Amino acid sequence: MFRYELESMRRRHFLCGGAVLLAARGTATELRAASLPWSSTPPVEEILALAARAPSGHNTQPWHVKIIAPTHWIIGIAQSRRLPAVDPTARETYLSLGAFLENLIIAAAHYGYRVEYDVLVSLPSSSDVIGLRLIADKPRPQRLDRIRLRRTVRNGYRAEEIKSADLKDLMTYGEGLYYFPKGSGAAMYIAESTLAANRQQAFRNPAEEELAQWIRWSPADAAKYRNGLTPASMEIDGISGWYVSHFFNHASVLSKSFRDTTVKQVQQRVTQAAGWLVVTSKGTETATLIETGRKVERMWLSLREKNIAIHPMTQMLEEAPWNGTAATSLGVDNTPQFILRVGYPASYPMPVSLRMPPGWIVQRGKT
Repeated sequence: MFRYELESMRRRHFLCGGAVLLAARGTATELRAASLPWSSTPPVEEILALAARAPSGHNTQPWHVKIIAPTHWIIGIAQSRRLPAVDPTARETYLSLGAFLENLIIAAAHYGYRVEYDVLVSLPSSSDVIGLRLIADKPRPQRLDRIRLRRTVRNGYRAEEIKSADLKDLMTYGEGLYYFPKGSGAAMYIAESTLAANRQQAFRNPAEEELAQWIRWSPADAAKYRNGLTPASMEIDGISGWYVSHFFNHASVLSKSFRDTTVKQVQQRVTQAAGWLVVTSKGTETATLIETGRKVERMWLSLREKNIAIHPMTQMLEEAPWNGTAATSLGVDNTPQFILRVGYPASYPMPVSLRMPPGWIVQRGKT
């Protein structure tokens, strides 16, 4: 999950083109342009635009929303935006739906609605996963800027341990969180296994083909699809960003040089963090995965103001044999669901990931 980088392209100034920036930031004008065919009470577009800022593998934005009635929605999986090569059981998709749901609940509270929901099904092939109702309530102002500013940070981690006060705060987000500082035996195991799993995945053709499908090298593709990865979101900046946006394509990702460079970059990154945060769950049922995704999103939304960056590097949970031995090797209870590289960045960049407008992910439905 979330792996896509090139070794030598690490300058901090993005020159990939105004079209990418415009598409990535999802301005209010753009969102309103995708007018929706129902009442604005509740404010559907505003709530869904915030919900859709949740993280997802390769930024596929796998959620699908049916509007049964203005206050009766169903969240499901858009099968065309799944990642079967690296996520065949939809484990990561359900985690992403949980993050989407958490943002939705926060946004709804801000606009005066509380959310009641149920998990409907537990099959990856199902299009309907969460049924929810919005119930009018007193508006409760929320920190919506946290949702808008959340992002993954891949480069520029300082060699500094996580402060005890910050670590204590991280551990308040529920059971099943484990922190392993750099230099510990568990941290070294994660770094070595992450590198090995990335190497295996990079040279596993179905996984690399899938990755290639979701990279939007050109500004035109970024504006067309509004999802996937761009040079900016992969932190390929400056002249390098300009070069790849003009000359890289699907075939470039499948070349041996690209795969080798990916592995080399992972090798560098696993040494450049304060430590690793492992998030586990009690079981792997759909409802449990959704709640775990909610928990991680709650934590993630609080990190920028602490200047803590995280980078999900969960290839060892996608590749055998590590996905079957991680819990035992780490000595953790329950099942690992997230492996997060954690540290203090030299600077905290603004979000640049593409976002589809609400009108692209919703439809009217019926029971």
